Amino acid sequence: MDMFITTFKRGGDCVGEEAGALRRLLEQARLTTVDLQPLAATLSWLDVKLPELRRRAQIARAANALTPWRIGLLPFDESRLMSQSEARQKGSQLAERFRDARSGAGPFMERPHDDELGALIAQLDTHRDDPDFTAAFFAGLGVEGTLDIVGKLRAGMRDPEKAIDVVSRAFGTAVRGGGVVSRAYSERSGVFTGTDVPGFAELKNELARGPGKPGDRALGWLLRAGDFPPEWLAKVVRAHALTSDSGLQGKEMAGYLDALGNNPAAARLALVAVRKDGVPLSALLRDLSWKTRRDVSSGPEAADAFGRMLAAAAGAYDEKDGAHSPESAKFAFDLIRALPELDEPTPAEQQLGIRPRGLDDATRKHLAEIAGAYATEITEGANLGDTNRTQGSAFGPVETLVPGLKPAFRLSPEETYAFVKLFANSPATIAPFEEGMGKLTDRLMAAAAQADGNRGIDHLEQVMKALGYTAGMQFAAERAVQGALDEQDKEFREQQTAKLGFLINVAGVPVALQGQPLWIAVSTMAGAMLNDLTEVDKTRLDALDDKTRLAALVRGRWLVDTLMAEGFRPQVSAADERFNVPPIVDENGQLLPFEKLAQSKETLRNLNNWLIANGSGLTDKNRIGEATKQLDVLFRGTKDTAEDEWKRFDELSQAEGSPSRRG
Repeated sequence: MDMFITTFKRGGDCVGEEAGALRRLLEQARLTTVDLQPLAATLSWLDVKLPELRRRAQIARAANALTPWRIGLLPFDESRLMSQSEARQKGSQLAERFRDARSGAGPFMERPHDDELGALIAQLDTHRDDPDFTAAFFAGLGVEGTLDIVGKLRAGMRDPEKAIDVVSRAFGTAVRGGGVVSRAYSERSGVFTGTDVPGFAELKNELARGPGKPGDRALGWLLRAGDFPPEWLAKVVRAHALTSDSGLQGKEMAGYLDALGNNPAAARLALVAVRKDGVPLSALLRDLSWKTRRDVSSGPEAADAFGRMLAAAAGAYDEKDGAHSPESAKFAFDLIRALPELDEPTPAEQQLGIRPRGLDDATRKHLAEIAGAYATEITEGANLGDTNRTQGSAFGPVETLVPGLKPAFRLSPEETYAFVKLFANSPATIAPFEEGMGKLTDRLMAAAAQADGNRGIDHLEQVMKALGYTAGMQFAAERAVQGALDEQDKEFREQQTAKLGFLINVAGVPVALQGQPLWIAVSTMAGAMLNDLTEVDKTRLDALDDKTRLAALVRGRWLVDTLMAEGFRPQVSAADERFNVPPIVDENGQLLPFEKLAQSKETLRNLNNWLIANGSGLTDKNRIGEATKQLDVLFRGTKDTAEDEWKRFDELSQAEGSPSRRG
């Protein structure tokens, strides 16, 4: 549609220019121009049709944005499409009816005006993607009437929040619908949409200036669900909510921050603008953390919105790990280093003996989203075997030993650990990080196996060591934050294994081994993996919980599958008759899935014997059995090293009373 409109306009420009040149030649020759009238009629027709086409395209695009997973030709309800003049007229009429509508609760707190308000919002919802209708509606209400919408709906409706979201989406359409298109052959042919509705441009500009009175606090709710131009939204939120004197607290902040959480580009622009005003990032974060804290009068909504805004600005939602834009990566780099300060007391708090309130749990889970989106940089920072391990943090490209890893910046191990501890307080909070690590693990193993190309496992070894260091750092952080004692370590690991069993075999249906399940499978009880596969005797089986056996088997199967997918070929087939009672392959000769292999000790023993037949226990790492064993040994060693290193680090830091550098 856009290409069709562009071609249509380009043709009109060409016709207009040629007609104008021809008219001048005829006039110079004193010849009649009457034969050019059909061209003039065509251009006049274009003046009418181009705006209609643009409106149709914009409305269709806004409507289909609600279903981004659908591709190809999508249906569009033409019955909703009105002419520009009709849309503006009906939008103004709806504003009048809404302004006159009653609100408020009845004597027994019922909502007698719910049906009337609901019908008005339903009409707005029908035309929420029409820029002329929506702009006329808000212009008809004016600034004060627009800001009063939320209060009116909450006072008069039984379920006002859905209605407020409808209004927010309609407001986004109105703000987004502005623009001027002019054609070279005639200045009169400028086509205006959206903000040329009388009064709407003034409303937009007034709201962007900042708070004028306490009623302006309602503006955040009108921004929370709509799709707004990033520059305008950043300016509005910065003026109303991100200044130190905004006066907003708790729920009043939620709408503004939700709006930025929905619009990563606007979040980046707003936060960069505040920092350009001279506000240090740590001070801004501490101020926003304080303003969004939950208390007896407010729930976690504002703290959740605060975290979402940070994750959005860091590129956690609109970009991919390992391929972040410079703007997002720079903000994430600064953010990761600044956030741990919020869990430390300020000098004033230290003097008064006040413990820092710290970040809300609703915020912390979004920090794990940032870590998952920057799993590349977290893994590089956690790597205690890298040549960068003694260097400080620095923004810019990083030379790394790990194939497939392309960090946008370098984090010191200490700052990496401090950041991971921020969201290591519960399994639910850390889950997004585990999801990101699982995706990175899959990607790195594939890249390393391709780099090795049947010439050994050198690159795979580098990857497994790096992942081991990261897993060790994660577990050390979880133990440090959750206060796990040595006696609790076993319980913690059993909980991780149980979580893996749930993820892998939900309701008896195995799920794909990727993302969080993959990372848990790789990192959970890795030290016991080899023994689980090679010491399958009665005592061992009796001692192992079913889910523990499943977890160990998943890791072994994953390594075998990864190696075979990238070119490793077993010298002895898994279908060999020596391993057929019971069989470890299906009717197609493929290894059975892990949940079937875990059903009996005889099957596990046959799998173990098959690995031995393919080199496990020997010295040739080009054979799949020994390659699997060596990769596990490397992972286990670096994971244990990292756990011990960070445990000593925490002990030393606690003794010194402040974070210490590793010795």
